[in-house]
Amino acid sequence: MKTTNLLSIFLGIVLLSVASSFNVPTKTESPFALIGLQVTVLDEKGNVVKGADVVLYNNEDDAFDEVNGIKAKTKTNENGRVKFTKGLKEISYYVVATKGDMRSEDDLKSSKLKKNKMNKINVIVSKNHGMSIPKVSGGKKQ
Repeated sequence: MKTTNLLSIFLGIVLLSVASSFNVPTKTESPFALIGLQVTVLDEKGNVVKGADVVLYNNEDDAFDEVNGIKAKTKTNENGRVKFTKGLKEISYYVVATKGDMRSEDDLKSSKLKKNKMNKINVIVSKNHGMSIPKVSGGKKQ
C-alpha cells in the first residue's frame, strides 16, 4: 500500500513536469481582433457636425471617384461622431465626410490603424473643400 502511494505520487510529478514543459500560450490572440476608427466631424469653427455622412476608402482613386467605400451605418451623432468597428484592416484609410453642401478636404488620410484600439481622427467640413476653386482677383463679376 505504501508502495502504491509512492508510485502514484511519482507518476503525478512526472505527468506534471511533462505537461508544464510544453509552451502553452497563456493569452491567445483572436483572429478577429478589433480594429476600430472613430471619426469626429467638425465645421470650420470647431463645432461638431451632427448628421454627417462618413465613408472610408482604401485608396485615393476610390476616394476621388467615391467608389468601393465603407459607409458608416449611421450618420454622426450629437457629438459629431461615428464609429467603424467591422471590416477594417491595419491600413490607412481616406476619409470623406459630407453634410448638405459641406464636404471634407480632398486627400484626407488617417494614420495606419492599429488593432485592439479605437483609432481616432477629426475631419473638418466646409463649403469650399472637396474641389479646387480658383481665386480670381481684380477680375470683373460675370
